[in-house]
Amino acid sequence: MEVCEGLIIQLLPQRARKRHHRPVHDCARLVFPGFTLGEQDPRWAEKLVRLGVGGFCLYRGSPSSISRLTARLRRLAGRPLLFCADYEEGAWAHVRGSTALPTSLGLGASSSAQAAFEKGLLTAREARAVGVDWVLAPVLDLANEPANPIVNLRAFSDRPAAAARLAGAFLRGLRRGGALGCLKHFPGHGDVIKDSHLDLPKVEASRATLDRRELSPFRTLARSADAVMTAHLLVPALEPRRIPFTLSAAGPRLLRSWGFRGLVVTDALDMKAVSDRFGERKASLSALRGGADILLVPRNPAALIVELRSDVAEDSSLEDRVQESCARLDAALRATRGARPPLGVVGGREHLRRAAGLFEKCLAWSRPLKSVPRAVAYFEPQEVRPTQGRAFVSALRRLGLSVREARDGRPREGETLIAGIFVGPRAYSGRIRLDGGQRARLMAALRASPGAAAVSFGSPFELADLPAGCAGLCTFSRAAAAQEAAAKVLAGRLKVRGRMPVPLVKSHG
Repeated sequence: MEVCEGLIIQLLPQRARKRHHRPVHDCARLVFPGFTLGEQDPRWAEKLVRLGVGGFCLYRGSPSSISRLTARLRRLAGRPLLFCADYEEGAWAHVRGSTALPTSLGLGASSSAQAAFEKGLLTAREARAVGVDWVLAPVLDLANEPANPIVNLRAFSDRPAAAARLAGAFLRGLRRGGALGCLKHFPGHGDVIKDSHLDLPKVEASRATLDRRELSPFRTLARSADAVMTAHLLVPALEPRRIPFTLSAAGPRLLRSWGFRGLVVTDALDMKAVSDRFGERKASLSALRGGADILLVPRNPAALIVELRSDVAEDSSLEDRVQESCARLDAALRATRGARPPLGVVGGREHLRRAAGLFEKCLAWSRPLKSVPRAVAYFEPQEVRPTQGRAFVSALRRLGLSVREARDGRPREGETLIAGIFVGPRAYSGRIRLDGGQRARLMAALRASPGAAAVSFGSPFELADLPAGCAGLCTFSRAAAAQEAAAKVLAGRLKVRGRMPVPLVKSHG
């Protein structure tokens, strides 16, 4: 629904109408709509700027299109705007032509705080170059449930101390590059088997367990964090009411008790965990009253602004809450000032070179290969076309190996079977494993080929229970640079120095 500014003003109560031209404390500033470049009309974003939104969560686009949009909206606003994005693997997953960077679990394999810092720095430079000053990362959820469909590669480890150490280094890198970070998803989304994009997961752990495990990395980093995103979860040990933690006062209260001074941001309000159960107005009011500062990606931001302005006008306590949140937003905006890197750094040679070095650190064996193959039969049990491991195959050939794509998974005389597996978290998919038929094809091929190797370009849990004598290598990423690093390993040109950051328990989800 499109609502023009004049209509909104007419709909407001008299008290709110008088305050409409005082944007510093306007609740509209706390609404951060989502905007997908190439799908949505920029004129819609312009209308929302005129209505007073404080920023946007951006999806997709090219470096130039994002840069043009952010600059255009800032000029139109005539005031600071804060743009955020889920650049967890750098901007690569969203921004065409940007630099792919290792996943958090890949950094966990490297155990290198310096690598995490470098990733944060490169991420910040590319984000700020296109006009995005707030990176919605790092993920502090723990990878302690193999069947979790949405965490997995996004986590650093299943160990709280390791997660805190690497996430802290990543945050320092972001700051060095001039960007804000965001710890997510508080209080911890790792120990569930449902995707909150589709459903409302429940964390069954006791308070003592949460204190020892999920809460620990958040508590460690709370004082140094720019922002924390709350999760769409039922957490009875922290919030006994059956409401998503996002809408509860329990999260903000706990964070503030640890000395956290930054922004509390909801997870996206258009996710089904909330949107299928609550009206947007009710959910937003509950979140604001509970201590949330930023309302992220509502389905109908224009209508929400009308409703919130009306509610704030009639409730002085809510008005006080809005003023607190606007003050925190102003502090965040002040922290992002400074010259932006040139657009040419995005996907530039220097960043690609540095990223390639990071990927070479973020590898781990589940079981090493006994000898370097000379000829390879390459097989993908998922049978996706075109081949997902094209960069891997090309790199093997450049390194002097003979490679034949074997769709039936049967090597010829003198060939070593290499199976490529591509499984990772994907929003709204609800699963994170090979299906039964794919797993059966993989295991049958490996059992029939002694000395074979499986390479997971994603979830390490797919390397659980491989046949005896079968090697397993994980890159923790499907990026071309990760595939090229794996090829160097199998060709004997690169030594694997990382270690598995999680125990390989088979997923039964």
